[in-house]
Amino acid sequence: MAQRVVIERKDGTWGWHLTADNGQIIATDGNQGYVNEDDARKMADRIIGGEFSDADKRISRQPKKS
Repeated sequence: MAQRVVIERKDGTWGWHLTADNGQIIATDGNQGYVNEDDARKMADRIIGGEFSDADKRISRQPKKS
């Protein structure tokens, strides 16, 4: 099953990508960079529809600095 992944980048911005069943990334935010996780998630969900509307949804956060 395809996966929509929301990613926290090292610079603190958020992005997303859609990965197909074979592991290939088939759509991205185009390195847009969103200020917060919610905006990135909402935009990804708006764009990913049709055949991939049932994609698994994940979030990948950067480890907290100690």
